[in-house]
Order: sequence, then structure tokens, then C-alpha cells
Amino acid sequence: MPSDHRIRSSSPRGLPYLRPATVLAGASLLAFSVACQFEPSRPVLRFQLSEATRALDDDGEPKIPLEVQDHIRGSLEMLFGTPQNPQYMRLQEWIDASFDPNWPSYAADDQGSGEFSDERLEELQADNARAFARQLAAIEAGDYAKVEPPDWAPDLERKWAEHCAATAPEARADEFKAEAAALFSEWYPTLRDSAELYRQQCLHCHGVEGGGDGPTGRFLDPRPRDYRRGIFKFTPLKDKAQPRRADLYHILDEGVTGTAMPSFRRFSVAQLEGLVDYVRLLAMRGMVEHELSVTYEFDEAIPAEYVVEAYREVFGKWQHSEESADELVVAYAEGVPEATPQTIARGRELFMDDAVAKCYTCHGPAGHGDGISAWTVDPETGVRKEAYLDDWGFPIRPRDLTTGLYRGGRRPIDVFRRIKNGINGTPMPALGGALPDEDLWALVHYVGTLSEQNLFYPAPHGAPEAPAGH
Repeated sequence: MPSDHRIRSSSPRGLPYLRPATVLAGASLLAFSVACQFEPSRPVLRFQLSEATRALDDDGEPKIPLEVQDHIRGSLEMLFGTPQNPQYMRLQEWIDASFDPNWPSYAADDQGSGEFSDERLEELQADNARAFARQLAAIEAGDYAKVEPPDWAPDLERKWAEHCAATAPEARADEFKAEAAALFSEWYPTLRDSAELYRQQCLHCHGVEGGGDGPTGRFLDPRPRDYRRGIFKFTPLKDKAQPRRADLYHILDEGVTGTAMPSFRRFSVAQLEGLVDYVRLLAMRGMVEHELSVTYEFDEAIPAEYVVEAYREVFGKWQHSEESADELVVAYAEGVPEATPQTIARGRELFMDDAVAKCYTCHGPAGHGDGISAWTVDPETGVRKEAYLDDWGFPIRPRDLTTGLYRGGRRPIDVFRRIKNGINGTPMPALGGALPDEDLWALVHYVGTLSEQNLFYPAPHGAPEAPAGH
């Protein structure tokens, strides 16, 4: 292994460790061997503007004129590309610093964004050996006819075709084999590769733009996440910060309990990291669109310099250095405090408190999610319905704490974070500014006893009585 090994995307700069690589274009690509032929068939997708940007006024006219909508659409394509060719536009200061967000596996000062440590790159490479075991075995045996790049990685297919076409294997057998093996073992998906995997696995729920409006999304409850405002409900971060790469990876790896979001652990580490790349691009695109739409409402014009500034600011919100991430993560270095009858009793007192926590008003006295504030009754029909909407405009009900199903995680620290920070995009408030940590832990301990599964503790529990007047 070369001493400067880094997983390289199949970028225009060539194969891993090969700078520059020979790339034949045009007619030469038609002369591939059978092993290198590919002709993927993919639908032509287009990014659309959000419903908010395309909204109509009371007279049925667009709130934002169509010509301005076209301007916004064109600006977004310049900044983020298309579903067929997604890419970040590089700002001049990025070019000057040799920074390129399109290549996360390259160093930040070497035409990449430098988002992976050497240890993580080694993990990616080790997992590639597993994921591409069949292809690597065929390469080692010199049986190149059996090397078939997967259909979810169009740039990897293209790179393999170019490699096969560049020089016949017989002309330089050892070098050809080493380069072929590196192409798979050092692979990291381009945004095009990740967009294709997203199309195959995620689009049917989350939609082309990440709006949670895919063809199956409307049949699901809860609805798939809408990325376009950059709001992600379950992160360990305070101050409603944009999630870290690790937070999005965790969701893909673990899934979300109690929803249709499955675990995608069947995919390789590199594939999941690539999906993180693409989900972030969709989220940033949606956030910039929102900023441009708001700008029109206030200024009745969108200056070109504001397009770039909105892009710069949104991108900055997603950049977490190790130092800044450590400051944002809600952790508890002292460890989980011991649950005692006294702390559980204190938690119950706070749960039923009318002054600060007031948990029972939404979650109900017994924790069934049926509190007096959770529902409203239509005076004409008498039909009960949810009293709250989430930030995406969908009815939302408080969690039934007795089921033990916690979408953000069921560990004590997960519940602590939900109580301390609140939950992004929902009416669940943050109590961290109102209560000291010892009271927050008391609530965690009490909530754990409410679950029918006795999540954390074997202590018995019962339904408390609501305070007088409720």
C-alpha cells in the first residue's frame, strides 16, 4: 500500500495513485471487451422548486413571478447541478485554497474537503474489500470478463470501461491488474454515483428534491423526512445545529424505530457515506432555495451577489470541525446518574408540574400521549384531532411514552438529549434552559419507568393522577 494512500473518488484526475491516467474518449469507448461494456438506462430527472416557492396568491397568480422562479431554478442548477450531474459550484476562495466539496475523500488543501480521518479511510478501504470481493477475486485471477461494476455506480462503470479501453491487459499484465484492483478497493462514490443509488433506494419515499414527496411517501405515517429546510429531528446537537456527517450516517445505518425508514446496513460503508453526501446536497439546495424565495418577498429582486452569499452561508452551517462538533454535542461526561426511588419521585413531580416542565399536558398523566394540550375538538362535528403541526405542516401527536418506541434512540442519553434540547421541527420544547441537569435526569429516570417494557429500570410504575383542575 502506498504510504500516502487515500481513497480517491473516480474523478477526472484519474485512477487511485495514477496522475494523470490515460482516458480515451469518443469512438474508442465503443471498442471495449465484453467485460467492460455498459449501457445504463436511467430516467431523466429534473429538480423542481418547492411548493412554497411555486405558491399562488388568493387570485390564483404566482406569489413569485414565473420569471423570478426561473431565475431561482437556474441559480440552483448553477450551484448544485442536476439529478443526473449533481455538483457543488466552487467559490473563488475555495479554488484559491484548493478546497473542493465534491471530493470528500481528498484532503481539504488537495482539491477535496478533507472530511475523513486516515483511520476512517482505512475502514472504507477494508469494507470495500468485502463489498467488491467478487470483482477483486476475478481481477486477481485475471478473469476480467467476470468483473461487472454495479449498476448503482455509473462513474465506477465508466472508469472501469476507460481502464479496459486504455491498454489491453496483455500489454502490461501486472500493472493493469494492480490498477484494476485499486479502482475497486480504493473506490469512493462520486456525487453521480450517490445520486444513482439515491434514485434506486430513496427517491420513492423522499422524492427527487428530498421533499419527502416520493410516490410512496404519501402512504406513510409518519411521512418521510423533507430535507429541503435542513431540519433533522434527531441529532445529539444543541442550538438546532445542522447535523454532522456522523449523525446522518447513523440514521442510514440504524434506521428510525417506529417509522418506515429502514436500516441500510446492507450497503457498504462507502455507499452510506456517499448517500450522506447526496442528502446534504439536497438539504443545502433546499435551504438556499428558501433563502432566495424569502429575499424576493422582501426585496422584489434577487441580486446576483446575494445568490452567492446565500450559498456561502448555508454551506457554512453544515461545516463542523472536530472542535466545533465537540462543543455542539450534548454529552454527559459524568455518566448516567443512578436511578433511585428519590430521583424517580422527583421526575414524576416534574412531569406533573404546572410551572415549568408541564410534560403531562401533552404526554398525558400516564404518558399515553393523550394530554389535554395534545388534542382539539371540532366544535361543529365533535371530532377530535391533533392540536399541533410539525414544521412541515403535518399533524403531530406527542409520543406515547408507554410503548418504549423512541425514534431518536432509547438509551438514557438519547432521552436526556430530547428533553434538554427539544426535538427539531416539532413542538417538543427544550427544557435545558429552565431546569438543571439533575432535574433533567430525574425526568429521564421517570420516563423510563413509564414504558411497558421498563426501558431502563425494573421499578414498578403506575398512572399518576392529574393535578386538580385538569
